Amino acid sequence: MTTTNLAVERALIILKHLSRSEDELGIRELSRELGFSPAGVQKIMNALHEQGFVAQNEQTKRYALGPAVLQIGLAMLGQLEVRQVARPYMKALAKETGETAMLGIRDSDEVFYIDKALPDSEIRMDVPLGVSRPYHCTAVGKILLAQLPAGEFERLAAADSFAQVTPNSITNPDQLAAELEDIRQKGYALDREEFKLGARCVAAPIHNHNGQLVAAITVAGPTGRIEANLDALIEQVLTKGREISARLGYSL
Repeated sequence: MTTTNLAVERALIILKHLSRSEDELGIRELSRELGFSPAGVQKIMNALHEQGFVAQNEQTKRYALGPAVLQIGLAMLGQLEVRQVARPYMKALAKETGETAMLGIRDSDEVFYIDKALPDSEIRMDVPLGVSRPYHCTAVGKILLAQLPAGEFERLAAADSFAQVTPNSITNPDQLAAELEDIRQKGYALDREEFKLGARCVAAPIHNHNGQLVAAITVAGPTGRIEANLDALIEQVLTKGREISARLGYSL
């Protein structure tokens, strides 16, 4: 690998590392956590700062992601056809149900949320855009996981990817496989306080013109409200999933 390629690779690794941190990070922390030399990290951070990809706290001299990252991220989101098509349906779903509507896609071995529509309810669920969540304990994740080839499921199981997030998380591969088969039969998935206690979700698939699963739409809300309206919510989410799929050219 050339010196230039190595520098680019390390810059990308640093940006990914900053994206996963809730706190600002200093040069020495980045150097220690990534195994890069402090001098090398400083040189890369100087270049990233100059281009707006990182921002430096003037008081602490520590770094966080800069506005250029957001600009690129928003540009990428705007280019996703499914997000553009789904947007009005998500807003309608949030208004009809009084719950938060979200759109998720596959990102490597996790769910990546690319859009959301918030209801007027004072008490509501919310997820920052761009965050990733596990497959096995989210309704969107289960929809996506249910469509993966058997070999992919087995690979995730062998890698201990089904961690215990709440007491309700399904961690046993056989039990999870049975639930995924049920999801394939019913066409929707549920999160029964498996990622966050007190919160439940209902999700449905979105297919494109080739019949490929490209995303999943979900409503999320406090457990009491979701349980009280579960049957209606399931039908509403399924309907919106079908409508978005039809706009993308999908037909049964």
